[in-house]
Parts: sequence; C-alpha cells; structure tokens
Amino acid sequence: MMTTRILPVAQYDRLRGTELQDVASILPADAEVVVVEEADEIVGCWALIPYYHAEGVWIAPAHRGRAGVAKRLWNGMRELAQQKQTGAILTGCASSEVKALLEHLPAVALPGVTYAVSVRKDA
Repeated sequence: MMTTRILPVAQYDRLRGTELQDVASILPADAEVVVVEEADEIVGCWALIPYYHAEGVWIAPAHRGRAGVAKRLWNGMRELAQQKQTGAILTGCASSEVKALLEHLPAVALPGVTYAVSVRKDA
C-alpha cells in the first residue's frame, strides 16, 4: 500500500539516493517535500520550493570582462536576497560569460531542464 504525505524536515536525511539529496540541505524553511512511500521506503518525491528567481542579468559590452559591474551586481543581488530572507536564488544562464561568473561565485548547476507548469484550474 502506498501513502502520500509531506516529509518533515527532520526526515530529510531519508532523501539520500533521490534527486533531492543534493539540495535538501539548502531548501528554504518554507519549502515542502511531497513523498510517496511504500511501507518504509520513499518511492517518489517532489519539492515545492519558494525560491526567488533572478533573471535578466546584463552588463554593457564596454564593461564586460572586468570585475566592477559584475561584482556590484552580485553584491546588490545578494543583499536584496538576504533582505528577503532567502537562503539561495535561482538564475538562468544563456551565455558562456554568465556561466563563468556563476561558477566563480560558486553557483551549483542544477540537473535537467527547467519548465514552467501551469497549475491554474482554467488551463
């Protein structure tokens, strides 16, 4: 018999071996993980994560390749995210330059492709 429930934070160690094992430790406090269990085994999991998503980073061509603007953007975004009391932000990467900046932070590339899925009743 299978059951579906919200996994308590105290049990996040049970996510080892799942796609969530590497991010469980940085999930914000208001994230929730839905698990499907069969007996005492987790056979499915999915996290609902209220992260902030930062998008549209841009630096004028004349200022690319120098640290000034990038450093100021990062400091400003980090300060804003801290004010919002989030532990991490998500962001996209559409160029090798942005990828290099993210890897310098260091940022962690998440596996897979990101999709926007409508949950509206009228969709």
